[in-house]
Amino acid sequence: MSAARLGALGAALPQREYTTDELLTRMSSGGQFDVERITGIRTRRMVDRSAGEDSLSLGALAAQDCLARSRYQAADLDVIISAGTTVHDGFHMVFEPAAAHEIARRIGADNAMAYDVVNACGGTMTAIYLLENMIRAGLVRTGMVVTAEIISPVTEGALAEAKGIRDLQFPALTLADAAVAVIVDRAEDEHDRIHYVDMITSAEFSPLCIAKPSDASENMIMLTDNMTMQAAPRRETWAKLHRDRLVKRGSTFADEKFDFIVFHQLGVAFTEKLAESGSKIHEAEMPQRLATVHKYANTGASTHFLALYDYISRGEIPKGSKVCVVPTASGMIFGVMSATIDSLVG
Repeated sequence: MSAARLGALGAALPQREYTTDELLTRMSSGGQFDVERITGIRTRRMVDRSAGEDSLSLGALAAQDCLARSRYQAADLDVIISAGTTVHDGFHMVFEPAAAHEIARRIGADNAMAYDVVNACGGTMTAIYLLENMIRAGLVRTGMVVTAEIISPVTEGALAEAKGIRDLQFPALTLADAAVAVIVDRAEDEHDRIHYVDMITSAEFSPLCIAKPSDASENMIMLTDNMTMQAAPRRETWAKLHRDRLVKRGSTFADEKFDFIVFHQLGVAFTEKLAESGSKIHEAEMPQRLATVHKYANTGASTHFLALYDYISRGEIPKGSKVCVVPTASGMIFGVMSATIDSLVG
């Protein structure tokens, strides 16, 4: 079986940046929230549809950026998987055709099969999991995961409806927009490869975070039981999954010698709690956390690789670093990826 690696990484952000205070001046619900103090979010990017920004345009830009940082042309891609939560074409939400088909057309990936995967904020990792398995099985050689998250409409819903600090829509005030693209191809040596990807769904947590149309207005909303989400039973699930995975490998977290760990960028306090849970379950110190929530907010399924892209762009990730990526999604989806990255850094 062939091993896979993370071959290149690209990203695209909306042009317009908002401070948290600037965003909150648009609240029409009458609610009062100290979002920056509670979450650590100072700025974020949100699309401007009048400027032609949407899921497809940002996704294509991220894909082009990714190709420019790789050794490939668009025609070299065997498969493109789109992993965003929703697809927006201008002001319209699109279900068919698949976003991956349109992004492939825009970048000239004429030889690529294309399909979409939706798994809430775990979409990118789910797509990488699928693509890594396809490469190991010898079905494809090179593929790209594109995740364009335009989830600010849910923030707009919270601005119009959220009333108080315990409101189930409060976490929606942390959301923002961004796109990332990741090339996954065949590994050439042990110093540049995905070691493992594992994911589970814990159905008991399924009611904790639900996005849906509002019953009170035309808004899209997200209802999140934040207190239960941050309680120990759920918060520790990722580390227990990882611990069990490592036991099967005959290893421990300390043995893995990770240089960096990337949690979902939900808020400063919550990532600290995730790290505390990891230390407790693994009985080991956590490596350096990559944190970008303060300037990009929570960009859903794109958040982990946007953080990685940010640090790589600033030269803060050395070649050959070993990273642990921890997705947590929709209350019930958990995962872990271990990868040593070399070509990704450039």
